[in-house]
Amino acid sequence: MLCTAVLMDVEQLHKDILSALPNDPIRFTHMSNPPDNRWTVDDSGFLHCDNHIYIPESNDLRLHVLWNTHEHPLSGHFSQNHTLELI
Repeated sequence: MLCTAVLMDVEQLHKDILSALPNDPIRFTHMSNPPDNRWTVDDSGFLHCDNHIYIPESNDLRLHVLWNTHEHPLSGHFSQNHTLELI
């Protein structure tokens, strides 16, 4: 039961990302300029850079993802590179 209490609510995170995207200047830059092969938008509306979901710098979303990946009791404390891979 404790594990389920500390797991990241991925659905809420996705909602928060999608709600922050319209006001994000980086999203605007990559959606209004000629297409860059590194940046894509999927059918759900997520902006991707190199096949990774872009997290806007809004409402501490990046900090939330980093904290959950680094500090989560089930994630352990691995190297910086491993943490970045998880993120």
